[in-house]
Amino acid sequence: MPVQIQTCGLVLDILLIYFFLRHETVGLFSERIFRFALVVNTVCVVLDILSIFGIVLREVLPAIVVAGVCKLYLVSLLASAFIGFLYTANDVQHLREDETFNRIIRIVFGLGVFFILVLPINFFHEGNVIYSYGMSTGVTYVFAPFFILGALVMTFSHGKYMNANRRNIIRAWMALEILAATLQYIFPQLLLVGFGSAIGLFVLYCELESPEVYLDRTTGIFSYDTLGLYLKQLFSEGRRFVGIMICTEDEWKMENEQENRILLEISEYLHSFPGAKLFRCSGNDFMLVYDGEQYEKNQIESAINLDVIKARFSEPFDGSMMIGAKFLYIPDARIATDCDEYLEICRINKDEMDRNETSRLLDEQSGSHIRQQRQIKSEIVNALAENRLQVHFQPIYSIEEDRFVSAEALARIVSSEGKLIMPGLFIPVAEEYGLIDQIGERVFEMTCRTFREKALKQMGIRYLEVNLSVAQCENTRLSEIYHRIMEQEEVEPTSINLEITESSTLHYRNILLENMNALGRLGCSFSLDDFGTGESNLNYIVDMPVQIVKFDRSMVQDYFVNERAKTVMRATVSMIKEIGLKIVAEGVETKEQLDAMEELGVDYIQGYYFSKPLAEKDFLNFLEVKNKVA
Repeated sequence: MPVQIQTCGLVLDILLIYFFLRHETVGLFSERIFRFALVVNTVCVVLDILSIFGIVLREVLPAIVVAGVCKLYLVSLLASAFIGFLYTANDVQHLREDETFNRIIRIVFGLGVFFILVLPINFFHEGNVIYSYGMSTGVTYVFAPFFILGALVMTFSHGKYMNANRRNIIRAWMALEILAATLQYIFPQLLLVGFGSAIGLFVLYCELESPEVYLDRTTGIFSYDTLGLYLKQLFSEGRRFVGIMICTEDEWKMENEQENRILLEISEYLHSFPGAKLFRCSGNDFMLVYDGEQYEKNQIESAINLDVIKARFSEPFDGSMMIGAKFLYIPDARIATDCDEYLEICRINKDEMDRNETSRLLDEQSGSHIRQQRQIKSEIVNALAENRLQVHFQPIYSIEEDRFVSAEALARIVSSEGKLIMPGLFIPVAEEYGLIDQIGERVFEMTCRTFREKALKQMGIRYLEVNLSVAQCENTRLSEIYHRIMEQEEVEPTSINLEITESSTLHYRNILLENMNALGRLGCSFSLDDFGTGESNLNYIVDMPVQIVKFDRSMVQDYFVNERAKTVMRATVSMIKEIGLKIVAEGVETKEQLDAMEELGVDYIQGYYFSKPLAEKDFLNFLEVKNKVA
């Protein structure tokens, strides 16, 4: 009987099952579906062989047995195609979680099985040509391609949600299924469907589903990338779990060979704890994750294990090498709302631990700060997209001219609820997530537009001050970008003063100087902001091409309560004036402070005594009154 091809497919399936099951699996959705696909395809090949025997021996076997075996084979073919569709849909999270979508495809599969079982089937046997035909078989050739082609179409229609490599491998798998089915349909004597499916699963195993893919090469435990996949799945399923993170020193000062020996020793030791999956994190950190199926029991066991692990790390590894370690204990994953937040909470708390702190319990409060940051990040992103970024202006008063000649442009964000978010909240978050450049450029663009459209020059304003963030100062294209914006908004560079802070110059000083010189040649001026709060501040005045020095509010306030501060500030004013620079005193709040700054020799005053930062409309009204603009 012509079962050689099916026998080869069966042997291949059995080998795949053996190699797949001999390794520990992390339990991802795709692993579960692949395991099921292996079983179904093995059953399919076995039923294919049995159906051939049944057709050949149908004269001696009961008709119901032959028909039953052949129909079960057709059902297994349909199930194999259906599982391929499920495997593909698993990569697209919103489809995997869409109950309506899943209900529909289950109904389609159920209808296919029903029609296969109830419709009549016929058999053909002549020499080596053996096959079934009829309405039951016809249904299979309609429903199975529906799922195979559906999976193939999905890799194109939803390809942006899928890993490129997975997308291509799934396409190859479906192409093999289609090729085998087509050849068997054209040449019935070539019984290739089962073997084609086995080859497709073999390709899938080699490229995507081999357990080796999920392992760290050095230690043989699950990798950091696998940790991310696993945690995402746990959060998507809403399962509670316990985590222990072992954070070792950033650098091990030893030879690579010894480092690998110690990593293996640590891995084998941590792997001995039952009920937990072990992952190697970034660097030489490790994480134990106790699945929440027995959550209360795992909470108790993990707490006991943590004490045991701490004791082990107080002893040497590889005979004599002590490995410094700190420990994070997360008894309930609900401190975070998703995988990224969970890992970020761990990372930040690890970084925050001081030298004397060996372990830290992460509870609900540990995640509140991260959630607030992510919420603010979301507000920033949406505000930029929906034009909810505003610029407020704080007037700057000239003592010599007795009028307001400038203003500092300050960013504000209007939240989705209509409330103002102040810079103290959103600027650090913007810097953390790399959004500060977008905010800075948008504020600069809006400031230039206000200066031109509202004719501020005619209202007595000679220039507007705009802050530069540390990240912007390190951008080699800063001068080019700002030059383009000034040309686009038709604003003279002399109308712009850019504020740098002392901390801005701590790194990439050459880049900052190049940007300042390029913008200075165009006509922009510069202020040194927050003078008195940084390091080596007198050097900045010497090195940087600034025209204005801004005394920080704390420095101005100290002048009135500290005699030493008063002496230092007098000497500093004298030096700055001798160099030929102008001085702005920030944070002036009373008439007495104004008079004292005037007596000291300060040129400009900025502070609540005159005005808080004002929205554009209020700022224009302020100028009309205070500068007596007609």
